[in-house]
Amino acid sequence: MASDIHSLRVEKLSSHGDGIAFSEGKAIFIPYTIPDEVVRAEIIEDHSSFSRARLLSVEETSPYRIEAPCPLFGVCGGCTLQHIEYSAQKVFKRDAAREAFERIGAFDPVELPIFGYESYGYRNRTQIHATSDGALGFTQASTRKVVKTPRCPILVPVLDRWLALENRKTNPYRTLSALIGDRPRFTAFGQDELIYLEGRDAYAHALVQGKEFQFPTGRFFQSNLGMLEKLIEREIAPLGGGDSATALDLYSGAGLFSLFLADRFDAIECVESEAASVEAARMNLGGARARIHFSDIPVERWIRTPRAQYKFDCIVVDPPRTGLGPEVRSWLGGAKSNTLVYVSCDHASLARDLKDLKNRGWSIETISLYDFYPQTGRLEAVARLARDA
Repeated sequence: MASDIHSLRVEKLSSHGDGIAFSEGKAIFIPYTIPDEVVRAEIIEDHSSFSRARLLSVEETSPYRIEAPCPLFGVCGGCTLQHIEYSAQKVFKRDAAREAFERIGAFDPVELPIFGYESYGYRNRTQIHATSDGALGFTQASTRKVVKTPRCPILVPVLDRWLALENRKTNPYRTLSALIGDRPRFTAFGQDELIYLEGRDAYAHALVQGKEFQFPTGRFFQSNLGMLEKLIEREIAPLGGGDSATALDLYSGAGLFSLFLADRFDAIECVESEAASVEAARMNLGGARARIHFSDIPVERWIRTPRAQYKFDCIVVDPPRTGLGPEVRSWLGGAKSNTLVYVSCDHASLARDLKDLKNRGWSIETISLYDFYPQTGRLEAVARLARDA
């Protein structure tokens, strides 16, 4: 490119929340911009297939641009979309998901509903970092530096208040480390008026759709309980298969989905390799009506066991961000089941996997989007598939 500074029209939003413009056929990612805006931006990274740029000024402003409520927006790396009105965020994020399904998955998702909850004050689970001088905060955008965070409007009120109170102390991390050990990065989980801290509390407790649930505090768990309840109500709780029905829960974690499947199925197979999560699942499902069998091995190993040859009335998969591996997709192609529910936190890997599953005898019935992470570019999606007739 002849010059490092360009006037560009932003065309769409990336899955990470950056605006995307094009120059000479190359995609340019520009944080804190909005589709249809014309901006001046400076190229700061130039690669063969894409570039990254720094926003200098907005020449034509989107009607959806608003003043970010957080004074650390643009400094703290947690949020990327506070400058966009929330209803427009959902439209842009749905457009990005649709493009991924069309481009990567090679199919038209047709209807693509997106469900939201609260746009602020929603986050129940977060990772807190200690600054170099002992304050608490989050990592700075595009760096590993930690920024002291007096308040965070994304957090649920109990966590926001706790963070504010801690940061009024001279050296809050020094006091905390006596409780949680030497953990300059730790997980905090809060619901209602209760807070659980990694290092102090082995397990966090959550109330989800009226059911008591516990999970290892330092392990993964959904961070937006309000949105999680909507997903379960729409996608998981209605599943059922009649008398003697069996369900398979792959990547079952601490047994959250199985806890609700147990109300509608007689037997459930839980496959999860992480030992601490399996231990929690045994506790969560100890009083379940259904018969539960735990396979505490990786899914890639489980599909080669005799139990993988059983017939399942329904399969639920909730893989990590990388999606399903080729071996698992191949097994699903021949699995003895007519119903598959795929919960995903990355629509690029979901699009790839759905393309493969469509070629292996599955038809997509619906795809729904769930905005678990307002003010960021991330989305959750649930695809419901059925065997081809």
